[in-house]
Amino acid sequence: MDSHNYLKSKIKEICENYDSSSTGGWITGDGPIPANIMFIGEAPGKTEVESGKPFVGMAGKTFEGYLNSIGLSRKDIRITNTCFFRPIKINLSKTGKTTTSNRPPKTSEVNLFRQILDEEIKLVNPKIIITLGNVPLKRLTSFKNIGECHGKLIYDDNLKKYIFPMYHPSALTYNRNGSFKEMYENDWKALQDAINKVLNK
Repeated sequence: MDSHNYLKSKIKEICENYDSSSTGGWITGDGPIPANIMFIGEAPGKTEVESGKPFVGMAGKTFEGYLNSIGLSRKDIRITNTCFFRPIKINLSKTGKTTTSNRPPKTSEVNLFRQILDEEIKLVNPKIIITLGNVPLKRLTSFKNIGECHGKLIYDDNLKKYIFPMYHPSALTYNRNGSFKEMYENDWKALQDAINKVLNK
């Protein structure tokens, strides 16, 4: 069994046997194995589950635009998640109508996939890992908040890897002020420099 199918079978097994909270489908990572550059997000949303690929919804389009802006495309990178199923909450309105929305994965749900993500990182063997948002940052490092370390190249002694923490692209949707966008764009420029530095070592 090749690396992709091995990971997929392990993820499928966990997702299909999980019944502690509501979930809405699952996906696996996308991109080459091995790869020099690996992005790790939080969990898939509705669009990702429908397409079977990470980062294809609104945040994914933002992500891809910035990725292209530093001379990369999806075929150059491995992109995966910290939690592989879509964590959902089902809301009941006063009229009795139900709606489904995304929720952040619980710590216990992140831990379900701890071994899987570790194995994926080992198989991909990236020279640099970019964490997108707080969930993968807390999973892989001892940092408590993205605000204290975003846009900086860090060497992690446990993983023996370079890590570059970034805000999740969906943060642009919630922070519509110009100063946040400028900071986010500066982080991408810093990422381009960090990738060049690490890959040319």
